[in-house]
Amino acid sequence: MFKSALVIALVALACVAHAADDDVLTLTSDNFDSTIEQNDFVVVEFFAPWCGHCKKLAPEYAKAATILKEDGIVLGAVDATVESDLASRFGVRGYPTLKLFKHGEATEYKGGRTVDTIVSYVRKATGPPAVELADVDAVNSFKESGKVVVVGYFDKLDGHEYKAFIDAAKADEDISYGVTTNADAASDAGVTAPAVVLYKKFDEGKNVFDAEWSRFNIADFVTANKLPSVIPFTMDVAGEIFQSKIGKIAFLFTDEENEAYSEIAKEYKGKFVFATSDSSQTRLTSYLGVEKSDFPTFYILETGAQMKKFPIPEGGADADAIRAHIEEYLAGNLKPHFKSEPVPEPNDGPVTVIVGKNFDEIVMDESKDVSSRP
Repeated sequence: MFKSALVIALVALACVAHAADDDVLTLTSDNFDSTIEQNDFVVVEFFAPWCGHCKKLAPEYAKAATILKEDGIVLGAVDATVESDLASRFGVRGYPTLKLFKHGEATEYKGGRTVDTIVSYVRKATGPPAVELADVDAVNSFKESGKVVVVGYFDKLDGHEYKAFIDAAKADEDISYGVTTNADAASDAGVTAPAVVLYKKFDEGKNVFDAEWSRFNIADFVTANKLPSVIPFTMDVAGEIFQSKIGKIAFLFTDEENEAYSEIAKEYKGKFVFATSDSSQTRLTSYLGVEKSDFPTFYILETGAQMKKFPIPEGGADADAIRAHIEEYLAGNLKPHFKSEPVPEPNDGPVTVIVGKNFDEIVMDESKDVSSRP
């Protein structure tokens, strides 16, 4: 078992101020407190004019502001280089930093950085755990409101099954849940109440819950089905891959199409997040120590407190070899290529040590560069 530590050098990426005519409110020391006091829900982005990662976020944030404005939710932006006191007050150490204020209290924003993920996260964080849907039209409209949504069909809003559904909805910060007691809606969905259906705009389109009723089984059902069967890796979807509750990633590194890999993903659905990466994703390959000359190759990656990787033995990554490697892993016969070390202290200087425990925070942050150290 090899131990490995990785280092990064902080670099500046850049951002521009939000346009004055969009729906993002410019916040300063003059209007910040009054805005927070006068609105139940406010999302605040702290940015810097030199930050390109903010620049990438800006159009998505502006679109989200327009959508959420209809819900009475304000999205604002603070130029932290000008309003340094505000940035210091809320512990801003990097850009962009987003905070969600609920009834005046600042909470950590844990959502994504695309318009869909921003809207979904904020609506979920500020609304009921499940939106009540009155009829078929309401259900159909709700199904179109996000890339992934979950609908519970019940005879009444009571009972063991309903409680399990609501408890699962409360615990899920990412996905929007709806609930209906309309019999026509259940018939239209092709289910008999009580039932839970996950609707998604990819793969097979929907999945029906078929396990024993419990909040944990419903949560596992959603986790197993909310992602595409195979995800091409980019930094935009890094959070979906590395922060999945499944905690295990199957990575195929290849510059070629591989249809057989999709079939493998279906066979082991729910056991891994299946992803592919081409050689252009140098941040990921650098972190894992994968050279272009290694392509094609296959890794299993554990993303728990101790980051571990299980690379396939040399000799390619055809379908049979991948299946055999997965089976060996599931049988507990593989040893990790390296074990993450404890996060060193301090870890906030110009050079930061990367280990499994802070991978999500550092490596997925596109504003920082990653390099391997022997």
